[in-house]
Amino acid sequence: MVKKSPVLRKRLKCLVGEIVGMELSEKEDYSDTFFRPLGRDSDTLDGLNAHGVLADEIHAWTDFNLWDVMIDSMTAREQPLFIATTTAGTVRESVYDEKYEYCTKVIDGIYEDERILPIIYELDHRDEVHDPKMWRKANPGLGTIKNEMQLMEKYKRALAVPSQMANLLCKDFNVPQTSSEVWLTYDDIFNDETFDMEELRGSYCIGGVDLSATTDLTCATLLCMKPNSDKKYVLQMYWLPSTLLEQRVIEDKIPYDKWKELGYLRLSGTSAIDHRDVTNWFLEMIEKYELYPFKIGYDRALATGWIQDMVEKGFESSLEKVAQGALTFSQPMKFMEADFRDKKIIYNNNPILKWCLTNTVIEIDKNENIRPVKGKNKRLRIDGTVALLNAYVVLYKHFNDYMNLI
Repeated sequence: MVKKSPVLRKRLKCLVGEIVGMELSEKEDYSDTFFRPLGRDSDTLDGLNAHGVLADEIHAWTDFNLWDVMIDSMTAREQPLFIATTTAGTVRESVYDEKYEYCTKVIDGIYEDERILPIIYELDHRDEVHDPKMWRKANPGLGTIKNEMQLMEKYKRALAVPSQMANLLCKDFNVPQTSSEVWLTYDDIFNDETFDMEELRGSYCIGGVDLSATTDLTCATLLCMKPNSDKKYVLQMYWLPSTLLEQRVIEDKIPYDKWKELGYLRLSGTSAIDHRDVTNWFLEMIEKYELYPFKIGYDRALATGWIQDMVEKGFESSLEKVAQGALTFSQPMKFMEADFRDKKIIYNNNPILKWCLTNTVIEIDKNENIRPVKGKNKRLRIDGTVALLNAYVVLYKHFNDYMNLI
């Protein structure tokens, strides 16, 4: 572009990997400006003094620090400008999801922020992809910079080859997706309905626990139902060893520190989880909100010390072992899948549970039984999914007794 413009050639010089400003005459100062592409490693970018930043395809960003570094690089400027452009993507609970959620709340008037101009073009629901009249919602340039016939052909191919539909929804209609191998779609998982804790006061609940020692998260769940309602209200708390927080944030690029600040995650022990904190959380829910666990499903692995603590604190009759296999999990997991799709699970938009669900892959045995497993990236956690699933196993095993209790 510079080389083809006489006006730009007078002012700018093209070097390898960057464009720099030139001194025009003795009366004009050299501007010392440059336009340069940057790498994704935020650790090498400190010390920048940017006037403008163009951040493209942030749906693929997994490093929260990269965003923060670029914002901080403009603090000395009087009129800085940060422009982020992106389609939706498949990376969940990372930079894209955080910025998208904030922008939608600015648009909806929940937040006031005069320094941001959010512009979002998307379908309101994935089913609108089947109505060409709705396509312009996500494609304001349709018919000019984007060819309608080509989009129609792409849509028809996706109908014929369903595996292509996720990419079409994501890249052409800005419907967020999880990766193709995961259990639930983002649309299945997303539910912005919330509840107040006081609504559940005095309820009997079903508990679920997934215990860990070091690297994984520990998660405790309470699932509550109300009389004459098929909705399920889910509370969760997560724990991470205190000495691992900073390391996990840096190495895994997961915002555990932000989740801790928001109250979704607590630190426990030093290098390993102190499972007594899980017991204390159940006691806290009883004391603060009168939420009483009728049954608590757990995996007996790593649970010996915790069981003893729970028995000492009066939970002996509530504890129930859950075998962690496809034969046990398959039917409850299918019930849970249907409930998510029907928006019957209200989880107060807990970002860690949402993240765990998007990380969950299913393994199918020769009898078509399913169970949850981690995907290829072992830094992604599914502990919240497993804890909730343990609660589902116990719920449906004792469904009639529980319904009679509430």
